Amino acid sequence: MSHPRDQFIDVGGIRTRYWQAGDAGSAVVLLHGIGCSVLEWKHNIDVLAARHRVFAVDLLGFGLTDKPIDETYGLDRHARFITDFMSAVGVDRAHLAGNSLGGRLALQCAIATPDRVASMVLVDPAGVGARDTLFEFRLAAVPYLGEVVTHASHMGTRMLWNKAFHDPKPFVTDELVATKTAFARLPGAQSAFLRTLRDFVSFGGFKPERIAALHAELPQVTAPALVVWGREDRFVSQVHSEPLCRLLPNVERVVFERCGHVPQIEKAAEFNEAMLKFLARVDAP
Repeated sequence: MSHPRDQFIDVGGIRTRYWQAGDAGSAVVLLHGIGCSVLEWKHNIDVLAARHRVFAVDLLGFGLTDKPIDETYGLDRHARFITDFMSAVGVDRAHLAGNSLGGRLALQCAIATPDRVASMVLVDPAGVGARDTLFEFRLAAVPYLGEVVTHASHMGTRMLWNKAFHDPKPFVTDELVATKTAFARLPGAQSAFLRTLRDFVSFGGFKPERIAALHAELPQVTAPALVVWGREDRFVSQVHSEPLCRLLPNVERVVFERCGHVPQIEKAAEFNEAMLKFLARVDAP
């Protein structure tokens, strides 16, 4: 499948990879999950670009974006990076769509800089509800042990990504495994992954103090939200959507059957349709 060409821009001294498509309509910024890249949006960007100006970005420390060794990689820092990226590409206000970590960061942006966020599409966001998450992530949060279990290998990558889908066979290809393993072996990639993860995950799961702080802020979030979940998500179960639907003032929810942690890939056509309809409602005068 073809995708937009790689572009690079300086974001506060960070060389940042992004894709851009579409030249009309409101701006949409696509935010991937932990250990991922813009490639997670290759099934969506062209469809969305028929009605919107769409940007997909490799987050700080991931994909082909720089991975400075002196960064903190906490959620607040990642959120600032996103709004700095928006400024760098000339976008004052955008719809933010984020999967997993990206969904949690979209919420962080809406809390910290509400004037920059027109709406949110929260796709199986991480760390927003209950504590439970995949055992592999809990192990990775343990100092020293995490450095061992996240050592990049083709076998480990395949095993992890098999769990991301309800039916992995069409999606977890040799090409996907090779690309993700290569990204994970780039200098600084493992450190960026672990520092990001450990900011909101411990061996017990998602940190309760992080969840409690988020829940205290959610009733003040003004941006409309579409919460999207895969019924069979093993990374972040659907129960995590319940606090979002209870606490966000303006929220809708869509659940895809026979779908895992990445609905924008596993149910791409249905996801694109749901997202476009939501954005049209938000943008309507």
